Amino acid sequence: MTRTRRFMRSEEARPEEARVHRGLSIVVDGFPGSANSFAMRAFRAMQGESPACLIGNHYHSPAETIRATALDIPVLLTLRRPLDSVGSMVRRWPFVPFNAALRWYAMFYEAVEPHLGKMVVSDFETTTGRFASVVGAVNDQFGTDFRTILPEDRMEEFEPRLRQDEHEQVRRREQAASMRERFMEATSQNRRETADRVYERVCMRVFDS
Repeated sequence: MTRTRRFMRSEEARPEEARVHRGLSIVVDGFPGSANSFAMRAFRAMQGESPACLIGNHYHSPAETIRATALDIPVLLTLRRPLDSVGSMVRRWPFVPFNAALRWYAMFYEAVEPHLGKMVVSDFETTTGRFASVVGAVNDQFGTDFRTILPEDRMEEFEPRLRQDEHEQVRRREQAASMRERFMEATSQNRRETADRVYERVCMRVFDS
């Protein structure tokens, strides 16, 4: 398994998308837990699952994302608050210490920060709630003509709120509160503040939806 795939192997992964190269249509990437999977799947659905549309995804590597900008490949960079992003990552991969994940978060976005002008940055709420506008921003910036409409029969698949009943909403709130408590106990104030500052700087570059 390559370094860029050590955290993810999915049935959806295509060999042609495993590395950055000129044949990619777009790169969708960001720190783990930032709606990368949602964005990749929704984008693929919008394009009609076309095999000709190759989506570089789940690299979680600044070097790969920066390489995409150097090759003039459209890049969609996902962004989420450190607490939520790191919490999601640790929930998925419990072997990763909170402090290490938080350090990686800061390093990831600090590395791509000088290249944000060649990317479309989308925060979590916009990515998961108004994804059509995200793809529209990609088209505007890169002169592409990607489809921006989800097939109606797949709308619910990409709109979590349509699937959550009251019990599920309560469960998720309780889960988030527990994760926040663990996060605060396991991380230093200095590391949290560093990650928050990086987040705020990158957040200023989120496209205007």
